[in-house]
Amino acid sequence: MNKYLLPGLVANAATLGIHWIYDYQYLAALEKKQSLLFMRQEKHHFENSKNSFYSYPNSQIGDVTVQGDILIWLYQAMKDNPDFSMKDYSKLLYQQFKPGGNYTGYVESYAKKHVISILAKSLNLDIPEIDVMDDHLVGFVPYLVCKELDLGREKAWELTNVYSQDKDYYQYFKMFDELFVLLPKLGLKKAIEQVIQIGPEKYQTALKKAIEMDDANNFIEQYSGRACAIKFSIPLIIHILYHTSSYQEAVTYNAVLGGAVSDRNTMIGAIFAQVSKIPEDWLAKVSKLTKL
Repeated sequence: MNKYLLPGLVANAATLGIHWIYDYQYLAALEKKQSLLFMRQEKHHFENSKNSFYSYPNSQIGDVTVQGDILIWLYQAMKDNPDFSMKDYSKLLYQQFKPGGNYTGYVESYAKKHVISILAKSLNLDIPEIDVMDDHLVGFVPYLVCKELDLGREKAWELTNVYSQDKDYYQYFKMFDELFVLLPKLGLKKAIEQVIQIGPEKYQTALKKAIEMDDANNFIEQYSGRACAIKFSIPLIIHILYHTSSYQEAVTYNAVLGGAVSDRNTMIGAIFAQVSKIPEDWLAKVSKLTKL
């Protein structure tokens, strides 16, 4: 899992300590006193910031978000099973997140809805069917695993449908596929300039402004956002990739912007690692991941 997944997971782990602190001014002030990287989640930071969600109180340095955990589970399930199906993925997620399941950390809304849907069917409960149209970055978990295993975006799209049937994901898969192809030939900035037109039509303005605007917070307020939904996160990821020059700089720059920093960093780390090295001391801090 060294090409895409490990770099993504290291970047995810680097910022778990501030994940879901949306108060970027608080983060900017905190960064002047200490590094924002490889911290444990400390309750007082979340209480003292204006907008935050304290969701990983038991996390340790080197841990990842729930989306990072899903990425690990899926990779481990698929690496020796190329026939792994959407049904298998649904079962894997249900076994982890169901009441009494294997997972004991924070459970996001898409996972709760998935569990409720399966339980409702098994118990013949008369409740409205839950739409499978989530918009979180978790839709990119199958994409990164399939990139690592060279299984292609059609397989990734099949698995993404467990949580979402939003075709914007598939269009973004095409965009990032082309980015990975062009990276070695053109470098990151020129590759981004060429591929953003492949992204979904309704996000073209945000994607173009992502590379045109230098001020991240101004860009976020006008065209993007700090949350995990792809309408916010993908344009911001493109902005960060375009306006930084190394893996370390990108992860650090992303941290101070706040919000769903670790889940954005999964994509940022996976992409930037193709043209920039992960700091050796960072790898030492996530030895539990490197053992995978």
